[in-house]
Amino acid sequence: MSEAYKELERIFHPRSIAFVGVTTSNPMHWTRTFWDSARVFNFDGPVYAVNPRGGQLDGHKVCLSLDDVPGDIDYVIGTVAAGIAPEIVRKCAGRGVKAVHFCTAGFNETGATESAGLQEELVRLSAETGIRIIGPNCMGIYCPESRLSFDADFPLESGNIGLISQSGGNAIYIVREAGWRGVRFSKVISFGNACDLNECDFLEYLIEDPATSVIALYLEGVRDGARFLRLMERASREKTVVLLKGGLGEAGARATESHTASLAGNNATWEALCRQFNLTRPKNVEELVDILTTLYFMPDPGGRNVILIGPGGGASVLLTDEFERRGLRLPALPEKIREKLLGFTQLAGNMLRNPIDYSQTMLESDSLERAVGILTDWDEIDFCVGFFRPSQFPPRGLSFILREEGTIANSYRASHKPVAFICEQAIIPEGQKATFSLMQKLAASKIPVYLSFAAAAEALSAVVTYNERRRARRGD
Repeated sequence: MSEAYKELERIFHPRSIAFVGVTTSNPMHWTRTFWDSARVFNFDGPVYAVNPRGGQLDGHKVCLSLDDVPGDIDYVIGTVAAGIAPEIVRKCAGRGVKAVHFCTAGFNETGATESAGLQEELVRLSAETGIRIIGPNCMGIYCPESRLSFDADFPLESGNIGLISQSGGNAIYIVREAGWRGVRFSKVISFGNACDLNECDFLEYLIEDPATSVIALYLEGVRDGARFLRLMERASREKTVVLLKGGLGEAGARATESHTASLAGNNATWEALCRQFNLTRPKNVEELVDILTTLYFMPDPGGRNVILIGPGGGASVLLTDEFERRGLRLPALPEKIREKLLGFTQLAGNMLRNPIDYSQTMLESDSLERAVGILTDWDEIDFCVGFFRPSQFPPRGLSFILREEGTIANSYRASHKPVAFICEQAIIPEGQKATFSLMQKLAASKIPVYLSFAAAAEALSAVVTYNERRRARRGD
C-alpha cells in the first residue's frame, strides 16, 4: 500500500475522537449528530465532548477546550463557527491529531472575501502542521468497520461500495435510499469545499482499499484535472466506477459555485470521460441508487435477454416498452415451455408469452416458484425481472398480499438466473406498507428492487452495457 493510503487509513480508523462544539443543552441540535452517531455505532475508543460551557453529556464530562482533553486525540470533528476553525487547528497541532473534519459552513462557498480568507488560513495551517482537513462545509466520514458515522440511522454493517460525495445531503440520501434496499457501504466520504483533502485523495484511497470493489462519485467539480484523469483511468481498470456529475448547465454551475465553490466543467467533457474509461453515468441521484443496487446484488447476467413476470396484462405491455426502448430483449416463449407451465397454470387470466402476466397464480407459492424455475432454466434467458403494482389492487387485496409477501420473495429465489424485482409505489398507506414490506423481504433475499418500470429498465440497461464493455476491454 502507498504512504498516501496508509495516511488516510489511519484517518478512517481513528483510535479516539474529540467533538468540538457539540451542544450540551439541546439534544435535537445539529451539532449532536456526530456525537449521537458515535454512541449508537458503539465507537470503541475514547470520545471527548468539548464545549466552553462545560457540564455533562451522556455521562461524559465536557471539556472546556481541547487543552483540557485528558487523553490522546486522533480525530477531531468540529461544529464550531467558521471564525473559530483556524484556532481549533492550532490547538490540535500539539496533540498528535491526524485529521480535523469541519462540518461548519461559511467559507469559500459564500463568495465573501473574509470567508475565503478563513479557508485560506485553514489551507496554510494544514500545510504548516501536517494535520489533514476534511471539508469544511461537509458531513465527513462514514466507515461502519471503524464505527465512525455522520448519521445514527445508517446501517451498522459494511459492504463493498465506496462513495465520494461533494454534497453531504446527497451522501445522506444515497446511503439511506440504498440502505433501505439492502445495499451496504465500505466507506462514504462527504468532502465539501475540499480545502485540503479532495476528491482525488479519496479516489486514490478507494482504488487501493481492498474492502471496496465499486466506487460511486457525486462531483460538482475537481481541483486537479490532470491528476483526476490519471486516477479515473486507473480506477476504471481496477474497480467498477459510477459517476454522477452535478451542475452541468449554466444555472447548475452557479449553484455549484455557491454550494462548494467548485468549477463545474461542461457536459461534453464529462461525457467523453465516461465513454473513454467505461464509467457508468447516471442522470440523477435516484438512478445512481438504482445502479448501485443492481451492482451490489446482481451478478453479470452475460447478456440482454430478459423474461418479465408479474400481475397485469397492461402493466406487462408498458414494462416491455420500457425495456425494449433501452435495448433489452424479450425472446418469445417457446411452445414447449408454455406446455410445461400449462401443466399447473390456468390460461384464463394469465398471459404466457414473455412478458408473463401471472395475475391469477401470483400468490400460489408452489406454482409461482415452479414457474420461475422453469422460465429461468430456459437457455435463451440471461436474467429475470418480477414486478408488482399495488395500485391495481383494492386495499383488502393489499392486506392479503402483505400477509403472503414471503411467497413472492421465496419464489423468485428459485430463479436459475440473476433476478431483479420492481415494486411500484402507491399513494394510499396500505399500498405503501405492502410495497415497503415486500421490498424488505426481497432485499433480505439479496434481490435488487426498483420503484418504477422506467427506473428498473434504465438501471439494468446501464449495468448490462457496462458489463458488455468491460468484457470487450478485457478481451473476454
